[in-house]
Amino acid sequence: MDLALSKVIELRESGFQFLHLRDGDGELDRIMAFKQRRGFVDSILFWSETEARAGRLPAVRDSSRPPQAVWIYEGQLVEAVERLLNLPEPGARNAPSLMKSTASDLAVVTTLPFRLNLPPGAIA
Repeated sequence: MDLALSKVIELRESGFQFLHLRDGDGELDRIMAFKQRRGFVDSILFWSETEARAGRLPAVRDSSRPPQAVWIYEGQLVEAVERLLNLPEPGARNAPSLMKSTASDLAVVTTLPFRLNLPPGAIA
């Protein structure tokens, strides 16, 4: 637990913001951390020390299609945080840039605990 907690602290110290996502009964279901980086959003969802999903998604997307990630990892929390924090900066030579997997649960707008009501064509 100490290593997992230190990794969550490392996310916070790296500028990630956190959302505590609750289930229908108001109980904590999962935690999301996210950070915008040069046209992309790095995000991680975790349910426990053994269950995490991290990804990098474009910050702007076509809202008529499911969000897609250029990088995604599923596994233990410690490993997910390490891999996410070690990703090259967007635009760097080795940075992932090709759309790969659908990642609706990692898109901040689709995970917010409230609904955004925007006029047609607006960008959130």
